[in-house]
Amino acid sequence: MKLTKSRLRHIIREELIRAQRPLNEKLTLKPGPNGWDMYAKLVSEAYLAAPVFEQRAVGSFEALTPFLEKMFKRIQSRVKVEFVDYHPYKTAEEMRNIVKKTGVLKIATIDSEHPVFDEEMNAKFRAIHDYMSHIQAIGSRGTEFNLRGELASYNAHAKTIPRKAIPALFTEVVGQVCTFEVTGKFAEQKVCLLEGFDYYNVGVVQGYEIVNKELVKK
Repeated sequence: MKLTKSRLRHIIREELIRAQRPLNEKLTLKPGPNGWDMYAKLVSEAYLAAPVFEQRAVGSFEALTPFLEKMFKRIQSRVKVEFVDYHPYKTAEEMRNIVKKTGVLKIATIDSEHPVFDEEMNAKFRAIHDYMSHIQAIGSRGTEFNLRGELASYNAHAKTIPRKAIPALFTEVVGQVCTFEVTGKFAEQKVCLLEGFDYYNVGVVQGYEIVNKELVKK
């Protein structure tokens, strides 16, 4: 088919619309074994099967670095960030209440081994994620530490980062939380790309259809 100027303008317009579409996890699937549970299982399987390090993923992770430095400075102007060698909060609500009362946000530095980020940068990433997602997101109500809360936090966080960095954020947030949801354990941090998942419409999986908000294999 000949690519006319009119057709080219149409393609460019569609790409711009696609690039600006909002991330959405609210209505894609419903709770249950064939809804979000199935999604978590598929993401978890992909994360566990992925290599610890993929060179092709490095650029996406490195694209996060300038954003992390900038946002960490902004967060420090609002709360005091204190790095600790233990997990300081059992729930997101507990974290929000303590931070509101004390003005101090404690961030765990344990389990910080990462193929690209050093320990300091990884801790900054955690601080940004916790503050922007679990404290500040959704009209300052914040989100919870559960699967739905983490997916909502991913959506909130992803709207603020460079587009190139979104695949890395999906691995870091959605990949890890889905693996924890399924296995009950914190997975090894990886620099990899999880293929077959829509990073912008969370819940959409390649090879599956969504029928009545449930995943059905094609």
